Amino acid sequence: MIAAMRSPTRTLVLSILPLLAAALPAQKGLAEPRVGLSFQPPKGWGEVPAGTDRFATVRLFAGPQSLTNKDIVHTPVLRVMFFKKGGDDSLDIVDGLPRTTPFRSLEDFAKRGLGAQSVAKDAQKVSGIEGQRIVGKDLPLGRVLLGQTLPLADGEAAVCIDVLANQAEKMKKEIDAVFASLETVPPAEGLHPQPPWVTNPDWTKQDAAARTAAHRQWAEAIVAATTKSPEAGYKVSKSKYWTVLSAADPAFTKKVVTAAEMAREWFAKKLPELTKDAPLPAVLRIVDNTNQYNAWLLARGSLREFDANRRELVVVNDRDNGGATGYGATLRAVLWHLFDDVDPGVLPGMPRWFDNGLWEFLRSSKFDGKKFEFFAGDVEKGRIDYYRQKGEPVTPVWKLMQEAIQPSPEAGKAEDAWGYTPDCARLMRWFWMGDGLKAFDKPTLVADYVKAIGTAYWANGRDPKSEIFGVLTEAQQKDLNSRYYKWRDAVLVGTNNVAVPLQPAAWTALDPKWHEYNKNFK
Repeated sequence: MIAAMRSPTRTLVLSILPLLAAALPAQKGLAEPRVGLSFQPPKGWGEVPAGTDRFATVRLFAGPQSLTNKDIVHTPVLRVMFFKKGGDDSLDIVDGLPRTTPFRSLEDFAKRGLGAQSVAKDAQKVSGIEGQRIVGKDLPLGRVLLGQTLPLADGEAAVCIDVLANQAEKMKKEIDAVFASLETVPPAEGLHPQPPWVTNPDWTKQDAAARTAAHRQWAEAIVAATTKSPEAGYKVSKSKYWTVLSAADPAFTKKVVTAAEMAREWFAKKLPELTKDAPLPAVLRIVDNTNQYNAWLLARGSLREFDANRRELVVVNDRDNGGATGYGATLRAVLWHLFDDVDPGVLPGMPRWFDNGLWEFLRSSKFDGKKFEFFAGDVEKGRIDYYRQKGEPVTPVWKLMQEAIQPSPEAGKAEDAWGYTPDCARLMRWFWMGDGLKAFDKPTLVADYVKAIGTAYWANGRDPKSEIFGVLTEAQQKDLNSRYYKWRDAVLVGTNNVAVPLQPAAWTALDPKWHEYNKNFK
């Protein structure tokens, strides 16, 4: 598919260069002193959180709807970016693998960040200052990047649009207007502070108390920066636990805030060991457009409902999945925030069984505006009914928690998606709604497990995949997979050794109680 798109894409983007160079009347734009530019996004485009693209993107806008090219669906995105001067390109590839080093220019971002096969450049002035018009060609999935750069004393500012190549001509007027609206403004400091585990190379050497103090200090700083300069279209308010930024209507905003606050209180009852201290500052952000929300997820590279790099719980007003059963994402956002407060290593280190089990358990929930009900959904009930009909015992607890039911592939082979989500959701239900913690004779089991994940994560270092980004050969991918599986398995073993150091006989003794719970559950 991608190879077939390359030839027409190349012809199209080369024809776009002179169109973009045409001068249009300037419009009054949004001033962004952090990059020394003002700009006017296309009408109807909504702003979503930035801080993506290795922190090069300062502001991020997405179109109101997705565009299509045959079976490809893509929401166009506008980025306002800053690239700090300097950097060492010799570090871009280490041991034969492309690394996540900071981007040094828009051209570098087009190639290493978005996968452009080549970049065309053309001199173009902005407010009388000579810059460059950039076209990144042959991006994956038939996309094209169209941008304008402006040299700064300490780096490079840029505004660019990422759109399907077959839609670029249809959007010509909108794209022309964006670049015609660019004007220089006096630059000012104010980039959002980065997480301490990113900026401090000695983070893993610090004790837990020092890390917690640094985490809180940074959380206060980034929430203050976000509140001081909220994204366009967002109204700022306060809730019991968070600063709220909402682009939705007041009625929906109130529903989400109420649900989030009650979710926090429910989790506090289940996990008192983790919630005895005040939560670290965070933003509860409510996005009002699912297309823009999905575009932000794609740019961010994560589907999790909490952005640890910005301290934001993110909920979307999904009009196709609303009502009493539409609060699973809100519940997960609140829980992920709680986990990240415990240790920033928890979310990236969560074992498959724990992550997937919590996801499905929280998805199967109802909120009537006053209380939550955690019922077993069709996916979970269907799996248990299957075991009953077959006369087979449910998956043993130890096979789930030790992930022996689906071990990591050998020789770096690609792995299937986790196949035991319903079983793990039922296991979390046994812990929180049944007598599972009593069976373990450990009422603090879940809280202990969360803490142990953070300990095991830092003991084994960061996820190897988090350091690698780019197109890999089959051999490189297998090598990376092997290192990732080894790391992931070590984190799992380390977590279990701390939180549930049971002997084989003790694990086996749990099974009758586990089977009995499922046998009688309705």
